[in-house]
Amino acid sequence: MEHYINITLAQIEASVGDIKNNAKKILEVWEAVDNRSHLVVFPELSLSGYPPEDLLLRLDFLEECKRQLEFIVSASKNFKSVGIIGTPFYDGDLYNSAVVIKDGSLLCVYHKHFLAFDQKRYFKRGKESVILELKGTRIGLSICEDIWYPDGLAGVEVLVNINASPYYMGKYAYKEAFLKARAEDNLCYVVYVNMVGGQDELVFDGRSLVIDPDGFVYARAKAFQEDTLTVSLELKKVRRKRLLDIRLREIKAHQSVSLYPVEVSQDCPFCSPRVEKNPEGEEEIYTALKTGLRAYFTKNHFEKAVIGLSGGIDSSLTACLAVDALGKDKVVGVFMPSEFTSQESKEDAFELAKNLGIELYTFPIDSIFMEFRRVLKAEDFSIADENLQARIRANLLFYLSNKYRWLVLATSNKSEASVGYTTIYGDMAGGFAPLKDVYKTLVYRLASYRNSIKQDIPQRVFEKPPSAELRHGQTDQDTLPPYELLDTILMLYIEEGLSQEEIVKRGIDPQTVKKVINMVRLAEYKRKQSPVGVKITQRAFGRDWRMPITNLWRG
Repeated sequence: MEHYINITLAQIEASVGDIKNNAKKILEVWEAVDNRSHLVVFPELSLSGYPPEDLLLRLDFLEECKRQLEFIVSASKNFKSVGIIGTPFYDGDLYNSAVVIKDGSLLCVYHKHFLAFDQKRYFKRGKESVILELKGTRIGLSICEDIWYPDGLAGVEVLVNINASPYYMGKYAYKEAFLKARAEDNLCYVVYVNMVGGQDELVFDGRSLVIDPDGFVYARAKAFQEDTLTVSLELKKVRRKRLLDIRLREIKAHQSVSLYPVEVSQDCPFCSPRVEKNPEGEEEIYTALKTGLRAYFTKNHFEKAVIGLSGGIDSSLTACLAVDALGKDKVVGVFMPSEFTSQESKEDAFELAKNLGIELYTFPIDSIFMEFRRVLKAEDFSIADENLQARIRANLLFYLSNKYRWLVLATSNKSEASVGYTTIYGDMAGGFAPLKDVYKTLVYRLASYRNSIKQDIPQRVFEKPPSAELRHGQTDQDTLPPYELLDTILMLYIEEGLSQEEIVKRGIDPQTVKKVINMVRLAEYKRKQSPVGVKITQRAFGRDWRMPITNLWRG
């Protein structure tokens, strides 16, 4: 029996539908590590990109996945190591699978057993467990959710788990703790390979891991970046522990397990583990937002991003994110003042643009606004006139988008979207909404974090009362509770699912709670028409929040 085996965690960013280039990247990474690795492991559905959603219902898509898989298998005859690749696998029925490739042959296929909720729309569950025997080491295969359930692979010394696990706040710490327990329970190494990058509203944080049999992080790949991490797993550590701990002897093997011997003759140099920094707090969230924005922008081939700069905190943070994600040459600001725009807001917008080094256009909207009112024969000034200004601004931004193929970045945050304090086809309009899942109080925290790196946002932006500036003397708190209170109610209602009565029991004013929850209900039709944006919470509007618009429930 060998003393160690080398496993490479190939943490790549795959693009949905770009099957040929995904295959090319897989082969390039595999070739680069071939001489120092026995086993190279890629993420879940890395050949197709994740999640492919209803592309999986297209036969031509599945056929291309098969063609590119065959191309990879053929190319593998040039490699000495074994490859494990996540792919859709169609053989009359469709599976979410991990294919094992060696020496120009498809050695075996493992089909995912436990499917996530949406995956049940597309895939059939697998039933057979797969164990590889490589250099005297038994290696079990699993895909994502499989590791959360008893897998019947108690005898394996290494448990490989491939993933495309989307990010949200707090998930990584929970995931690491669970994987540690899994390694300790099975007295084995857990090799967890995760995808990285962004796909529409989803962000994948990477941070692929190796947990040793003692439950310690033995190796960790970079966060929110592609990374190739090769580590040597010392097998005596597993074997010594199993001699001293007899629990696994009492566990019966799974009734349907296939054992596949794999011949790997090459000797690989010992590779010491590398444990990359684990970002936390505002740094983690800010990086996730950048990653999602960068992926959406580049994969959809936009030329530049355009942002309506108001001099407020939301547009300021959005501009910083855009510059940090895309570069200042790919970001354009537009200032669209009206008679209600304060001099302070003008100064703050111009100072921000100067600090960031971005181009700034100015298009006053007063004359357009007055012409609208003339045509409409408007006499009194109402909320419709306030929203009209926001819609004029959106029209100007989308004209630039249409003319130059610029991506309009909406600047609305989750607090505003929750209660409808945003104008449909106005300030909530956009091609992408970086702050869609960011509560207002978190907006301020992220902006402070960004300024701690480089002080681009003027200090006054943090200090002045937030205002849409759609009429004289307006502030957000004319309509809403203070944001600290509003966000507390919203998080209890949306993230934790508490009822109105339960929230009131937390000591919050009943009338305020009732008002806020009613505003959430009434704004559902707006949210259904909002742009996609980066998911950073467990209950993001869109993918995670599927409330009916017509809804008479008052719980």
